[in-house]
Amino acid sequence: MRRQHGGRPTGLPSRRALAVLTAGLVPWLVIPYDGGLSLTFSVALVAPETLSVTSVYHYVFVYTRDIPPALLAWPIATLLYATGAVSAALSRVDREDRRVTAGLFALGAFDVCYAAVGFSSARAGVFAIPLGAGFLGLAAWTSRP
Repeated sequence: MRRQHGGRPTGLPSRRALAVLTAGLVPWLVIPYDGGLSLTFSVALVAPETLSVTSVYHYVFVYTRDIPPALLAWPIATLLYATGAVSAALSRVDREDRRVTAGLFALGAFDVCYAAVGFSSARAGVFAIPLGAGFLGLAAWTSRP
């Protein structure tokens, strides 16, 4: 049986856990272009046509040097999401500040939107769709105090 703390049960409720997990699994950005589609997940860029995968680590430290700040928004959103997930997991030991958790997910959602701007190119007619922002926003909403 869960203990009550401040009117809320301790631990992650199933709705909240599902929202946090889903936010990390869905594609954060859908980038359509002439030759197909690119999907940006929390931890990797995926090109379904070629089955190529670029991890966030390789994106930042191996393949792209001196990239514009807008293109660093995706790795920062990944860091914010991971920190928010750890913060949410701290509810299991009654050490979570839900304001911090909700804020981390909300900042991650804004960062995904900023990443969409960075990946979009009006000249090439490519506009990234920030699908993950909605799911991160939902994780923030379910984590609110």
